[in-house]
Amino acid sequence: MANNGYFIITDISGYTEYLTGSELDHATEILQSLFDAQLNTVKFPFVLSGFRGDAIFMYVPETNFVQAQSFIEALENFYIVFAVTLQQMQYNTTCTCRACKNMSVLDLKMCIHYGEYLIQKLGDREELLGADVIIPHRMLKNHVIEKTGIKSYALFSEVAAQRLNLLEYCERVVSHAETYEHLGEVPMCVHDLQLVWQREQAKRRKFVSPDEAWLRYEAELPFPPSLVWEYLTKPELEAGFLGYDFAERTDSLGGRVRKDSQFHCAHGDLHVDNKVLDWKPFEYYTLIQSVPNALEYLHTRRLFPIPGGSRLCVYASQPVKGANDELRGIIQAEYNRGFGNLEAFIRQDITSGKVTVS
Repeated sequence: MANNGYFIITDISGYTEYLTGSELDHATEILQSLFDAQLNTVKFPFVLSGFRGDAIFMYVPETNFVQAQSFIEALENFYIVFAVTLQQMQYNTTCTCRACKNMSVLDLKMCIHYGEYLIQKLGDREELLGADVIIPHRMLKNHVIEKTGIKSYALFSEVAAQRLNLLEYCERVVSHAETYEHLGEVPMCVHDLQLVWQREQAKRRKFVSPDEAWLRYEAELPFPPSLVWEYLTKPELEAGFLGYDFAERTDSLGGRVRKDSQFHCAHGDLHVDNKVLDWKPFEYYTLIQSVPNALEYLHTRRLFPIPGGSRLCVYASQPVKGANDELRGIIQAEYNRGFGNLEAFIRQDITSGKVTVS
């Protein structure tokens, strides 16, 4: 008896280029991590059908969900899981091999079609049969990027898009079509997954809240947030009020400081490495700070405008290991001393004419 449902293929784009241009051992580990992250997300209503090289093939009987929105959001979650996994690997690696440096070329695309299928039993396995089953495989070969400029996408056949009422649930849907041998023209709709990821990042902003803070420093400063921001984000100025021997930018990104920028600072024998995880200018930024072979924790600096100035809030999370009350007291004292110097440091620059506050 024929069934109706949705057929989904998720495919790691850039796979061949990445694999052939990278060290095999690290590249294989990275690709496996991305693949496993997707597999761990294959839960109801999805049914795993098999693998096609670097792609995962699934189907969803139409009776497995009630709301189209739930199905669309479940699809979007595959991309979010992929993007989060890739981002975390990029954050956590210090390796400079080609495989680790070139992770950013990897992305995820998916193709979705709706139609009829039969289930054929082959021993302990099940295979899907039917002309509609073939279509999402063919959809993988397309010209979406060239024609739309959308690099991260979910490509829906028109019939699937209509069944799901895609236009109602997605911010940006672009009409598209491809012509395939034996199938003719297949009308499609492109759902931009980068918008999904941007929305998710906005929800998943990375900062240490007051309730999470292991260390904290809070003060009101008689200067506008934009000025205080300069001192909090410029390495040589930061070194001045915190009393470091030096602070320098160490990444090769060039240009403006932003997410993924890296810094190194030192005070005597103490060396601290910093990497920007989240960057929202004039409001806050979050670093992952690490003392080699000792501590690693998140560190957020937030600014709030108040009448006549700014409120500065500095919060650090508890290190995963190495934390104790004695160490907490030592670092907290350094926070109080260093950030406590900020007002006088800025005022000195204003007095000397280096900085003007109108």
